[in-house]
Amino acid sequence: MIKNYFFKVVAVILLAFTFSCDNTTDDPINNNKNNPNTGSGGSTITGPRILHKIVVNNVTNQEFVTTGNVLQKAVFKETSGPASFLIGEPTYTSGKISKVKFWQEVNGSVPANGIGYEFIITYDSAGKINYTTCQTTLGSTQHFNMEYSYTYDGSGKLTKIAEKKKSGSTYVQFTNYNFTMTGDNITKMSAETGATTPSGAPDPSVSVTTTNYNYSSYDNKINPYNTLPKTFFVTWALVHPFNFSALSANNYTGLNIETISPVSPTPIPVSSYTLSFLYDSMNYPTSDQSQAQKYIYKAL
Repeated sequence: MIKNYFFKVVAVILLAFTFSCDNTTDDPINNNKNNPNTGSGGSTITGPRILHKIVVNNVTNQEFVTTGNVLQKAVFKETSGPASFLIGEPTYTSGKISKVKFWQEVNGSVPANGIGYEFIITYDSAGKINYTTCQTTLGSTQHFNMEYSYTYDGSGKLTKIAEKKKSGSTYVQFTNYNFTMTGDNITKMSAETGATTPSGAPDPSVSVTTTNYNYSSYDNKINPYNTLPKTFFVTWALVHPFNFSALSANNYTGLNIETISPVSPTPIPVSSYTLSFLYDSMNYPTSDQSQAQKYIYKAL
């Protein structure tokens, strides 16, 4: 993907609608702060569920189209305009996601110069992702393509995704996504980006730039994104790395983002956040403390 620090800007924007939810199927929401299990005319969900929408100030920012527990399509509102969206669509082979396509839509149509991504996913014998490719396009023109390899620790937890970017048949850039895990939560993700030689080896003559996402604290409740397939969110995070937090089991309540570059070897703070939530009796977040951000689930 195009790593021109766009993801740093996206990180700040996307945080505005990250972990907040309602447990009814109605929209808009009228959740009561003192009784968050009660919605506006919808029935309370007390059993299995799947994430349906994320609503911020009564505007849908993310929508997940599902049939039963199968994700069919995801729609993410972009900040470039009120009718600008990023659409994600998975393809399944033998019940597992084998391909995910993302494309832009503006005012209901694909823009002539819109960027697109197509991820092809393979798994090892244990069912873990072990290799991914991605072809990007600008409109109908092929752009960069990427290769991803995955590393796990002895307990099967993801520790690294190594990306190599190609222009045509020539490697031009690498990014290493390094994960520090505490239990089932990502407590740090470091994205190291640098140039490569044409054969794909890191170019030692070019300095590396690092962006650190430090998740300082988590709650002990259920991450709403975990109701949807994690493989989809791996690809979503490879488009916008801020979204790797969707892979954690719980909801982060503290985050700071910093960059380290050849120009500024001392970490430079980018953003810092402290979050708090309301929860239902089933340990799902129902909203942020202000109730401006809410989730809508569907019962299974």
